Amino acid sequence: MPSAEGIPLRDFLEDAFETIEWGELRAVVQELAEKSQRIQSLLRPAERIETLSPEQSESLLGMIFVARKHRGDLLHGAFNDAIAELLYGEEQDLSLRVDRFLARTKAVNTGQAIELAGELLHFTFPERYWLFSRWMYNAESRTGVLPLLLDGDEELRADTPGQMYLHVGRAVVVVTEVEDAKWLFRGGLVESPQMRPFAIDTFLTATHAAYLYGVTALRLTREFHKVLPPLPRLVRRMLGLKTSNL
Repeated sequence: MPSAEGIPLRDFLEDAFETIEWGELRAVVQELAEKSQRIQSLLRPAERIETLSPEQSESLLGMIFVARKHRGDLLHGAFNDAIAELLYGEEQDLSLRVDRFLARTKAVNTGQAIELAGELLHFTFPERYWLFSRWMYNAESRTGVLPLLLDGDEELRADTPGQMYLHVGRAVVVVTEVEDAKWLFRGGLVESPQMRPFAIDTFLTATHAAYLYGVTALRLTREFHKVLPPLPRLVRRMLGLKTSNL
């Protein structure tokens, strides 16, 4: 299994792929696509944000795990304006739009705010923007699935959260273009190009979950390891999807 410092991508994928039943995760890809459709129905085109009712805004935040417990606090103030500027602002530099969104989102901490920004961007424009979560990259601990796959976090470090979001996007492209992973986006998880962004989300989450399972197996007794949740359930939890039906 990989260490905290990371191992070559190909070696890690070979180990991780052996523990993952990718066919079981096709449903996760579909659930992410449906989540995106619901969010797009509220946030596209830009004019819809201006007419969002309080109930619709609360429903939107309820779809985003890091925001669910903070809905009441987030909805005080001009939160819809902050969303509009993030998604449709005139500033061409995306990193600056992300930083401004964080500055306007005081109800949650910086780590939660950048996850919220990443979800809003990704699920509103999945063809253009990418997910961000601290299981992908935690700048404070320098851990996450991307440092594992990149053999370190040198390419992810940045001076601002907005710049870090851009670096994460470039890293996602790198790790999903490797030959060992391409088949997942050409029939292994999805066949439709429109579903590829959500297959990437699922691929990264399942890879990190498989790593966590491997580390846990080394540290826990066999009996205790049996009570760990099945991998599809853990993947859904990490992606903030409901798991009550599993």
